[in-house]
Amino acid sequence: MRTPVLKVCKVAVIGLLLVSFAFSSPSLAVEDIKTLVQSRLSMDGRVLDLSRVVIGTRGAKELAQMELLSSVTTLLLQGNKIKYKGMKALAKSPHLENLQHLDLWGNLIGDMGLKALAESPYLKNLESLKIWKNEIGDEAFVFVGRSKNFLNLTTLLLNDNLITPDGISAFSKIETLSKLVTLNLFSNEIGDEGAVAFANSKNFPNLELLYMGQNNIADQGAEALMDSPFFPKLKILDLVKNQLSQKIRIQAFKYSKEKETQVIVR
Repeated sequence: MRTPVLKVCKVAVIGLLLVSFAFSSPSLAVEDIKTLVQSRLSMDGRVLDLSRVVIGTRGAKELAQMELLSSVTTLLLQGNKIKYKGMKALAKSPHLENLQHLDLWGNLIGDMGLKALAESPYLKNLESLKIWKNEIGDEAFVFVGRSKNFLNLTTLLLNDNLITPDGISAFSKIETLSKLVTLNLFSNEIGDEGAVAFANSKNFPNLELLYMGQNNIADQGAEALMDSPFFPKLKILDLVKNQLSQKIRIQAFKYSKEKETQVIVR
């Protein structure tokens, strides 16, 4: 016969599982979204962290209508699976006009989701945008290039996407990202062609941290990036997990010793 203590423990575990399911379901009710937002909003109303909660497209649409977002400057939406339509709804929300920091890791927004961000009439104060692992491809940069929403951007994370040499070449021509300090392009398909195109761009004079690892870059691209005269403030050039020769690795070591830029090639 089971003891009362075991029964209580079992009930408690079941209760926790139900709560966990309620906050990870892709079809959360409106009331659940409101409760969730209230529980995840910082005391001063400036930070809303909904990371790892699958609110889905429907949840994003409900979120976009909430007036309490007007005070939010940092919005963390990691792994929410809001997709393109959810991003489109948020981009049209007048309650997000004070947003400065947006993290959209793993939301499958694609090129059209970035287009919605670029064309938003409200998201004009962004300072950091993290859209890593979102199936962003080359087409997205056409929209970014036309937008005035990223004039104040200092941090941009585009790692783990689908960017090819054509995409990074288009990105290199964008003149509205001159304030960028940190740019993460790790794990795309940039290659030597893309690396050379970026190395020849004059549009990123304030860049300090550049992550180009795992991009099928070989010696030509690595050398172009190291020798570029257009990144005078660069402190870190990360080229890890690329197909680099021993010659380039030695050159990177010497470069790091002689200049203020640390080149990482492990």
